[in-house]
Amino acid sequence: MGTYQLKSIKDVFSEAWDLYTSRVISIFLVALLALLLSIIILASGGAAAFISLGGQPFFAGDLKEILLNPIVVGTGALLFLLTILLISWCHAATLTVTVRDEISIGKGLITSWKYVFPLLWITSLYIGIIIAGLTFFILPGLILSLSMSLCFCIMIKEDRPGIDAILASRFYIRGHWWNTFIKLLPIGIVLCLLSLIPGAGPVLSLLFSPFLLLAMVSIYHDLKECAEDGEPPTSTGWLWVLFGVFGFLLPLLAFVGTIVALGPQLPEIITQVQKEVNTTLGKDIFPQSQPDTKKPIDEKTTKPPIVRQLPSVDGLLIWRDPIGDAHNPLLDVKEVSAKGDQGELILTTTMTRPLDSYFLTVEEGDIDSLISFYLDTDIDRTTGGTPFGQQQKRKGYDIDVQVRIVAQQEEDNTVSGGLKVSLYQIDNHKRQPLGKQHKNAVTVSGDTVTVRLPYYQLGIEPDSTIRICYREADQEQGRGLAKDKLIPLH
Repeated sequence: MGTYQLKSIKDVFSEAWDLYTSRVISIFLVALLALLLSIIILASGGAAAFISLGGQPFFAGDLKEILLNPIVVGTGALLFLLTILLISWCHAATLTVTVRDEISIGKGLITSWKYVFPLLWITSLYIGIIIAGLTFFILPGLILSLSMSLCFCIMIKEDRPGIDAILASRFYIRGHWWNTFIKLLPIGIVLCLLSLIPGAGPVLSLLFSPFLLLAMVSIYHDLKECAEDGEPPTSTGWLWVLFGVFGFLLPLLAFVGTIVALGPQLPEIITQVQKEVNTTLGKDIFPQSQPDTKKPIDEKTTKPPIVRQLPSVDGLLIWRDPIGDAHNPLLDVKEVSAKGDQGELILTTTMTRPLDSYFLTVEEGDIDSLISFYLDTDIDRTTGGTPFGQQQKRKGYDIDVQVRIVAQQEEDNTVSGGLKVSLYQIDNHKRQPLGKQHKNAVTVSGDTVTVRLPYYQLGIEPDSTIRICYREADQEQGRGLAKDKLIPLH
């Protein structure tokens, strides 16, 4: 390596401090501007996605259906990828103005974009190599993490891609590992101690972080000058790439292995995770099966749902719903009917048990969907839209009628349950609320829930016919739509 003598730890600290006092403001300004621009871009993307999906009415539906909707999942994935790219850009911008002292703030923000994908690639390789090294006892991982730690400086200063920057870092530090370790150890200790200070710790460690970066830049220049008569080897680069990819995939392989090892216990674990999600969010996103105290559990699970045979009811068109197909027996729908009478559309839902039993289980703030009706008021499948989360072939519905159970606190601090009905105009996948409903629009009597909707509010005329279907919210077997029924109005 020639006769070049590496700088002492005092000289490195002195040089890093001079760089810190002259450039810390520029480094923080670039980091702050990159962060603010990233937040604006993400907020704009999130707002555009929110509006394109239909806005607040779209997200007023069942939360589980929203989370499982393919459009929501795809949009969320795109926003997640955008977030990763913007985080990479923030890091690239900070590194660019730290390593390249000749570059201005504005140029640093622009130039750093070309390092976004290389930074993601080199970070993945670096993390993968360290993880793989840690699997071969801990010491190899620690040695590799320091030996290759200058790769980010090298990538920007020497414009070396991916594995070449990692191999160059390893080449420069070879023979000087302990020297580099001793120089960086005090800075790491100070950074850890600052972060432990109550209250001000995070701020102080953030202010001190550029000093660590600048110290690494100083060490990099020193080691590069020491090794200026040699070139990093690249012939083994593909082996290190494979090693890094293996290490990066290890967590995924460990996850798959855990799933396989858990085997029969996996359904129970998934149930516990779903309960934890419900508890954390305070909403029944994943409905849980409730044991029926009136029957032994094994008897209930061995019998198929029973379809109750009902006599015809004068003036009503009846849907018969299977009994015992709900997650919660207290919310099991037995039959549903509809009719038009004296200027009102009357929707009647009969439960297997009185709703008073369920009201006793609610807590303040609980909101659970009970049943939804979808109305095609003009009998034209080319107008209206598709019920949220349902099959694309079922379309042409104009109005969505949502019946929800709402718990509220009374004056005596007790909690009571009641029902609320909401109407939405359906336009393709968008839903627009149709104003507030009268408090008597929905009533409960024992096991019967009755919804009364005036014709004028629905935009229908007497002596016409509408198409209706319904969806039982708590249904265990798919929660699909019932068959369409044509309802003559009087």
